[in-house]
Amino acid sequence: MADLGTCACVGCEHEVTSEQSAMSEGQAFCCSACAAGHPEGMSCVHEGCPCTELNRPAAGDLSRDGA
Repeated sequence: MADLGTCACVGCEHEVTSEQSAMSEGQAFCCSACAAGHPEGMSCVHEGCPCTELNRPAAGDLSRDGA
C-alpha cells in the first residue's frame, strides 16, 4: 500500500492510500466524493470529516433572497 500524501479536497486532512484513492485532474483524493467535489452534499468516506460541511452546496441562499 503506497502513501499518496494528503487528500487534495479543501478541508480534508486524511492521508490518501493507493488502496482507497481516487484521482482527478492529476490530484489524489481519499475517496470518490472528495474527487467529485461533493456533488449534492455527498459525504466523505471518513465519517465526521470537516470537508463534507465545507464543500456542501449553499441550499438556503435562494430562499433567503426571496423572503
